[in-house]
Amino acid sequence: MKILKIIGIVVGAIVIILAGLILMQPAKGHVEKSIVINAPASAIFPHLNNLEKFVAWSPWSKMDPAAKNTYEGAAAGVGAKMRWDGPETGKGTQWISESVENERVKTGLKFEGMDGESTAEFVLTPEGNGTKVTWTYDGDNAGFMGKAIWLMMGSMLEGQYQDGLNDLKKLVESQPVEAPASTTPADSTTLK
Repeated sequence: MKILKIIGIVVGAIVIILAGLILMQPAKGHVEKSIVINAPASAIFPHLNNLEKFVAWSPWSKMDPAAKNTYEGAAAGVGAKMRWDGPETGKGTQWISESVENERVKTGLKFEGMDGESTAEFVLTPEGNGTKVTWTYDGDNAGFMGKAIWLMMGSMLEGQYQDGLNDLKKLVESQPVEAPASTTPADSTTLK
C-alpha cells in the first residue's frame, strides 16, 4: 500500500511540473536561424521563392520522403501554393504571401487539425562576399494544447531550421555562379 502511495505522489508531482512547464510557454512561438551563404542573393532567392525548389532542401522532405506534395497557383512568388500529406509531417498548406526579389519571401502556413495560421519568412542581407539568410517562424500557441505542442516542438523546430539552412547552403554553393555580364566587347581588336 505504501508503495502505491509513493507512486501516486511521484506521478502527481510529475503532472504538476509538466503542467507548470506548459503554462510557462509563450503565447506566440518564434524561431530565428541564420546562415551566411557564399553566393549573391540572386543565386539564393529562386530556392526560396519557388515552393517546388524549396522542397529540394527542406528539412521536412528528408524527415518524410513519403510525403506527397501538390502545387497550385503561380509557379513562383505571391500566389504559389503547396499542399503536403505525409505519414510523418501530417497534412498542411503553405503559400507565398509576400515576395521582394533578392530581399525577402514570406509564407503562410496552415497545419491540418490545428487552429490558426503561422508565418515563415526568409530575409536576405549582404554579408561580406556572401549573403546572410535569416529564416523565421512565428505562430500562435493558442490555449493549453498550443503551449503543450510548442513545449515539444519549439526546440525541435530550431534544429530543423538550422538543418534546412545548412542544406540550402550546400545546394547553392555547389551550383556554378554566373559571372556578371561584361561591357567590354568580345574582340577588342576591332575597335580603333
